[in-house]
Amino acid sequence: MSQNTNPQVVIAGAGPAGMLLAYQLVTNGVPVRVLERHPDFEREFRGELIQPAALGPLEKLGILPLLVERKLALPNIERRLFVGKTRRVMVPGGKERGSLISQAGLLQLLHELCGRHPHYRLDFGTTALQAIRENGRVVALKTRKEGAESRVEGDLFVDCTGRNSGLRRDLGLEVDSHQVPADVVWLRFDLSDVPEAMPDTLDVHMFGKGVVLVFSPTTRSRLQVAYSAPGDLGSLRKNLPELRSRLLPLLPEKLRPHLEAKLDERTETQFLRVIVDRLARWHVPGMLFLGDAAHTMSPSGGQGLNVALRDSYVAANHLLDAIRAGQPVDERVFQKIQDERLPEADLIQGMQKRVHRMVMAPMFVEHAMFTLLGLVLKLAKKDTQGATQGSPPVEMRYGVPVSQLP
Repeated sequence: MSQNTNPQVVIAGAGPAGMLLAYQLVTNGVPVRVLERHPDFEREFRGELIQPAALGPLEKLGILPLLVERKLALPNIERRLFVGKTRRVMVPGGKERGSLISQAGLLQLLHELCGRHPHYRLDFGTTALQAIRENGRVVALKTRKEGAESRVEGDLFVDCTGRNSGLRRDLGLEVDSHQVPADVVWLRFDLSDVPEAMPDTLDVHMFGKGVVLVFSPTTRSRLQVAYSAPGDLGSLRKNLPELRSRLLPLLPEKLRPHLEAKLDERTETQFLRVIVDRLARWHVPGMLFLGDAAHTMSPSGGQGLNVALRDSYVAANHLLDAIRAGQPVDERVFQKIQDERLPEADLIQGMQKRVHRMVMAPMFVEHAMFTLLGLVLKLAKKDTQGATQGSPPVEMRYGVPVSQLP
């Protein structure tokens, strides 16, 4: 890349990593164009618990207070861990509290704030199909919008399109992949008519031999329930009688009558194939990969969202360091980003793979293992994000507070 003091950055994917990176770049004067294949931010099932290590910068920017003001964030939410319905075990590392944040609300707010700057653009309904390379470097993306194909050029490209990244497949990048033994069916229930039934904690229940149930409240009176178990969950999702027979007996007594009445053919569901993988290199000349596009996380522990946010803080630091110094944003810069983020991603993915093996054990063995693991990690002072408590937090060196925006 030439020494461009004002490079055009193209970000594929308007998820948390992409939009938070866009915010940091745009508010520091860097032109950014975001491509998003969906027509809006209201889509798919999403993790919503942001943990303390990723939450601090949002507080510092003034974004978290705005979300709370708009009733799009619920602070001080605890994640709890159970074996069976009632036997609580320690979350590895001790008590953990974060904030439940509407992802759609967060993304919309970031879009609004970026939109105050003339050098920002977001194209909804635009799919990044292929990376176009000249002399070995990505110089443009082939896109499709409303059936018409076009070419989007730029100086720097960042893929934040998530676990199903077509760009990394197109480029034929080396991937270290590990498929875990159980997939997930997500269900979503509207509890606005029975607000007293909505949990005020995020609870994970493990029932042995790979069966796990997660209950996650959201900011809009909807309860997300994740059911994970060995077998063909894609078919189970479409078999309502079988789904009811397997799910309902596992529900806590407080929730069961409400969900039993609401679990029918109109219930929102989604199937998720669980894979843990990581690119050997998170970049090619001209293009950087972040979040699940670089290192796909299991939904275990809700780490994908948090790691993606932390990726964006580090990426913005190094990109803006180079831009402000008038240096080329090249593979040396990309490698600095990977080098800083790889240890945490490696630790979390290693933990996730161990946890997935542990939940395959019978329930009484599971109880003993998770009790021991919680104690060991607490003594080792390691938190559930894989980072050691007390280690330097991820900095956001170029964060511009909302109060300073035009």
